[in-house]
Amino acid sequence: MAPNAGGNPNVPCIQHQQIGKILFTSLPHIFDRPARPDRECSIGKAIRRVCMRKIATISFAIGIAASPVQSFTVEEMWAEFDASDLSYDEKRFLQLSLAFEGAYTALMDGAWGKGSQRSLEEWAVRNDLDLPIENWEVVLLATGGLERFEAQGWEQRYFAPMDMSFAVPAAQMQAQPNSDTFLNYAHAASSLRYSLTIGAHPQVTQVHNYALGSALAISTPYTLRRDAVQITSVEQPEGTLLYVRSDLRRNGWSTIVLSALAGDRHLLNAVSGSIAKGSSAPFQLPPNGKIVAGIGSMATILKEIENDKLGAQGDALAMEEGMTTPLAPPPALPVLQQPAAAPQPPAITAPVQPARTGNGTGFVVSKEGHLLTNAHVVEGCESLQIAGQVVGVLSVDDSFDLALLKGEPSTSEVAAFSPRPASLNADITIAGYPLSGLLSGLNVTRGSVTGLKGLAGDATTMQISAPVQPGNSGGPAVDSSGRVVGVVVSKLDAKLVAEATGDIPQNVNFAIRGEIAKLFLFQNGVEPTVAEDTAEPLDPLETARQLEQVTRLVECYATPK
Repeated sequence: MAPNAGGNPNVPCIQHQQIGKILFTSLPHIFDRPARPDRECSIGKAIRRVCMRKIATISFAIGIAASPVQSFTVEEMWAEFDASDLSYDEKRFLQLSLAFEGAYTALMDGAWGKGSQRSLEEWAVRNDLDLPIENWEVVLLATGGLERFEAQGWEQRYFAPMDMSFAVPAAQMQAQPNSDTFLNYAHAASSLRYSLTIGAHPQVTQVHNYALGSALAISTPYTLRRDAVQITSVEQPEGTLLYVRSDLRRNGWSTIVLSALAGDRHLLNAVSGSIAKGSSAPFQLPPNGKIVAGIGSMATILKEIENDKLGAQGDALAMEEGMTTPLAPPPALPVLQQPAAAPQPPAITAPVQPARTGNGTGFVVSKEGHLLTNAHVVEGCESLQIAGQVVGVLSVDDSFDLALLKGEPSTSEVAAFSPRPASLNADITIAGYPLSGLLSGLNVTRGSVTGLKGLAGDATTMQISAPVQPGNSGGPAVDSSGRVVGVVVSKLDAKLVAEATGDIPQNVNFAIRGEIAKLFLFQNGVEPTVAEDTAEPLDPLETARQLEQVTRLVECYATPK
């Protein structure tokens, strides 16, 4: 609710507090929690933001009786949100709801990792909700998604000739004149457009090349090129967003072209994230799931709020009047018989400044200033610095334990990757900044590839014997020709192994395979530099010089708790 022009800036929060207070005081059988003004205001704002009547309407539309019998228990409603309590369908619907809100840009796969949780927290902060996320906030998010789903008739539709599925606003979908081999459709309520076709590989190449050629000069297009799928995403000079995806299916290459103006980016992201090969499951909330039960609870709450609405408004107006009416002057103080002590100035507490909480290693992978490191190096950091300059985090993949950073354009050398995987027993050199503060400067160590798979047969990592210490994480591992074949990720916990086996392991360390690192860069629009296959071995001193040119100390800063 927007503040009244010229009114007291505290009044909107007071009105929200009134609504929030009703949740705590009018329904003790559901919300047996102590009242607290900041919580009341936060909850009241959220409920006012999601139309009250629509929650009640939706609850009946999906077959819920607005009854406390179907509500969350007290503990569940106010407990911190845990996605593991939800089903695949519920998590997938939440991802779609976040995409509609402009907070989620990945695939809607029902896998709730750190990326999904970050998107949920971003949505909460944007809507003035407190962290950590509680279950009632997730209920509000799902309610907004259901309302949009119902109003625009969204559904996950299978297109048999293409053997592909994706979301469409069926109730507002309009056919447009066909162009060349494309079938064209438009969303009547936005700038979102669909173009669909099936063709041979030369046609696919032509469409993707056109998309790349139309990109805004200062933008960074995203491209993915694999044997059976190609993706291109660009921003065009006129402000249009263009997304092209082609999948090799049974009838040829099925291509979906999506476009929208920047203001409808959330819709384009919702559709692109819904694309799946073959026939995929519909977006739905299980009628016996926790979220549906929570919507039933919220309908009950809003019914009580509606009954007390007039009283709450009256209280709010009375408080507003009380805050704007001049106060009477205080009575005169009695004269003291002895001189009063001089008042002490109020204590001034200096704001807590972010402090350096850790460090890792990264290395330069493009002239534009992209750097590669581990996901765990950037976890929990409020900001990152390299050589005193703040760098941003463009992408994090927890499954690969990789993160892509972006600093200023680089004039130095760029790390070049090997065109082929490292062989067993091949010489290897790693570089990094271990034990920063105890050791000074870049540290370079040598070893060999001792295993082609990681712990428990992990195919994304390999085992190396080069010594690794805390701070080496994210550093490059290069072959005898100075070409990157891996990214240092961890060392085996010698104490844990010794406790389990009675033997202390020696130099059992791991690196993410270079092929995985290249894939991660491709997925995030960075073309890795690949060295020639016939490169000659380098002198160890020259290898160290090259590593010094591309390796960086990554420092993590966060506010002390």
